[in-house]
Amino acid sequence: MTSTEPTHTFQRILRHASHLAMLLLLLLCWGCGEGQEKDGKVRLVLSVPADQKTRGMYRGMVEDFQKTHPNVEIQILEIPGNYYSKVLVMIAGRNAPDLMWMGQSFAEFASRGVFLDLTSRIKEGVSVEEFLPQALSWYCLDGRQYGVPFGIDMNYILYNRKLFDEAGVAYPTDDWTYDEFLEKAQALTIDLDGDGSPEQYGFRGGLEKASFGAAVISADGTKPLCNSPEMIRFLQTGLDLAEKWKVAPPPDDSDVESLDTYAYFQQEKAAMMTMFTWNLPFLRSKCADMNWDIVNMPTVERRGHWASSQAILVSKDTKHPDEAWELCKLFFGDGIQHIMAARGLPSNLRVAREHMATYTGNPRNWRALYKARDSLHPTPRIPNLSEIMSLYYSASSGVTAHRATPAEAMDKAEKAINFYLKRKRRNKRD
Repeated sequence: MTSTEPTHTFQRILRHASHLAMLLLLLLCWGCGEGQEKDGKVRLVLSVPADQKTRGMYRGMVEDFQKTHPNVEIQILEIPGNYYSKVLVMIAGRNAPDLMWMGQSFAEFASRGVFLDLTSRIKEGVSVEEFLPQALSWYCLDGRQYGVPFGIDMNYILYNRKLFDEAGVAYPTDDWTYDEFLEKAQALTIDLDGDGSPEQYGFRGGLEKASFGAAVISADGTKPLCNSPEMIRFLQTGLDLAEKWKVAPPPDDSDVESLDTYAYFQQEKAAMMTMFTWNLPFLRSKCADMNWDIVNMPTVERRGHWASSQAILVSKDTKHPDEAWELCKLFFGDGIQHIMAARGLPSNLRVAREHMATYTGNPRNWRALYKARDSLHPTPRIPNLSEIMSLYYSASSGVTAHRATPAEAMDKAEKAINFYLKRKRRNKRD
């Protein structure tokens, strides 16, 4: 599932919330906040990003829940596009859903006191030792636990085994290095007519900044870390793959722009590609007749994978916290965990091990996801994450557009983030 990030800053959203709330709520909300009608039924609203890959899962779970809880009626509020922004507007309009899907922007909401503290409920009713500790920490703020993730999102390398076989290149292993990656990418880049525009590239996508030891912001959100030798090397390596080694398509490659991710891989225009766990269901269906597999990201300075997660959290304003908690628990129970294992990496490591023991089919190297559990590097769960990351992306985009060198871009990003943080501190004092 793709985490839908906001396209506007939270401050801008809040400034306009009063103007947008009524219109948006009329469009999106049916029965929000009604709670309990005269018929005695409890009514809950669950907001999720509208996604064709997961819509059936949510609807199936809600149907199963309502069969065992006939006194509860649940409306799934499917929000297409700008999910976080629209939920924030609902909250500002005092019409928050009873339960909310949350991913990377959890702390931006939690810092505003949006969620019900579930610490005692989780401590009493959940075997937390079975879950990936790091993923649990992603929904913890100031020592209070607000939820349990039901799935882990991460990146990996997808590769075409057929193209490796034809080139006589050994398949990559989960402990491969950057040098081994580059060697394979060079061997799998084919320019038949010698015009400098390969018919087949060795690689398409991006390596992981965490494997270079690079980060954008400190874990507590108080210090920019982007202007570092590690980050500059990461950005320069991305340029070099396309321009120096010519094993990856340039950003303005017409094929990249015209073909979707799966078509590009299906047409064998790249032997290796960066992918994410939410791509796996589509890969199994769209590339079912292809011989493909996955492997961990190559190690540069360390093992590293981008990561995020998904959880269903309870609104502190719900009128039915007990019923909301019962539905919330269903999302990280064994049933959904087995579904998530088939889609990628479940947060429950016991279920992940059980899945590995019986799994067959593509990807053959499913255990690569499990192996990566100790090398996950999510963006810090901090308030104002979207604003900070937008400053970084604004500066780093100048590198691929050749408006700035990696060093110039990261100097700009560091200054912009420092200015932003200084302004936030000053506003807080005032």
